[in-house]
Amino acid sequence: MPRILVVDDAPEVRLLVRGVLESESFTVEAVETAAAALKSLRQFPPDLLLLDLDLPDRQGTELCRELRREGVDLPIVMLTSHNLGHERAAGLNCGADDYVGKPFLPEELLARVRAQLRREERFEQRAEKILRERWDRIHSGLKLVQRSQQPFFSAQPFEFMESAVRHFPVGRIGGDFYLLESIDENRYAVAIGDVMGKGVAASLIMSWTLSLTYELMHAGLSPGELLSELNQTLGVDLNAMNVFVAMFAGCYDRCSGRFDYCSAGIESPIWFRQDNKHQRIDTEGIPVGVMSGFAYQQESIHPDPNDQLFLFTDGLSDSVSVENQDALMHALFKVLLRTRGQTVDQRAEALMSRLREKTDGKLTLRDDLTFLLLEFPGGKHAD
Repeated sequence: MPRILVVDDAPEVRLLVRGVLESESFTVEAVETAAAALKSLRQFPPDLLLLDLDLPDRQGTELCRELRREGVDLPIVMLTSHNLGHERAAGLNCGADDYVGKPFLPEELLARVRAQLRREERFEQRAEKILRERWDRIHSGLKLVQRSQQPFFSAQPFEFMESAVRHFPVGRIGGDFYLLESIDENRYAVAIGDVMGKGVAASLIMSWTLSLTYELMHAGLSPGELLSELNQTLGVDLNAMNVFVAMFAGCYDRCSGRFDYCSAGIESPIWFRQDNKHQRIDTEGIPVGVMSGFAYQQESIHPDPNDQLFLFTDGLSDSVSVENQDALMHALFKVLLRTRGQTVDQRAEALMSRLREKTDGKLTLRDDLTFLLLEFPGGKHAD
């Protein structure tokens, strides 16, 4: 039977909820604090979480929001005070799927729990069906993963453009991906992305997206056209599975010296210039799969020789606790400024060293961690 985790600091509520659920043969664990809930979630992941709005060590909304940021996608039902509309709204806005007002009727609690579990079961069946139908595409993507998605990417995909990648999936493959492809002798394409989710499904969707991205790159589509085509081709299926893909795509033309790019809801890359200036480059794109027919707009820059571009997924900041993320990103940014003039591989290793220092040598990934550095070649036809 499904396992339910109940988090409420009131003993009488825990006792009542346990009695109601166990009478219907659910397996129930009941705890009274957010800290105890996190421990239980990591040791014995439940099928559904019943979460009180007010806990002694933190707000239930804060805990819910943290779980969603970490990619925890199990159903969450908030326990709120009866007739307080703002509490119900707060619970839903932080990522909860439903709410039950206190005091509640046992029949209502059971109905809402069963509804969420049925919805989750339908989602899993639908996702399994869609992924099975797309297996050929996924299998092609897995071959690309085997070719290049390694923790330390050492092959040089571009003849005249230096690159360095650090890629650490949480699982065997993970949901992050990247591509560095020579389209012809003058055009170099790059993509980096993050499937919103974890586990096997995220890995399979990543492989599917990677395979199609590879084909569209070599078909000569511009970054904006590529993301629009991805959204049109994958969007319906991704939306049906409630999964989205954040992504950045770019293409550098050695003849014109122009770098075209387009974003889809991912962290904004940083352009480090030789004149000691730097800036974020971004377009106002939303993740692939959120809205069908979204018009992705691309932008262009003209980097000088030896300018560098730093691209990364949110797993970089998520490698530390939420309260330390700003300090971590500031420290990594200082490393990039301090190592200006070094090779891209030396800078990438300096970033990893600083990351290990900031985590006391105990880097524990909650999300896939991927970043890459590109150095633009020395002018038109640098050969």
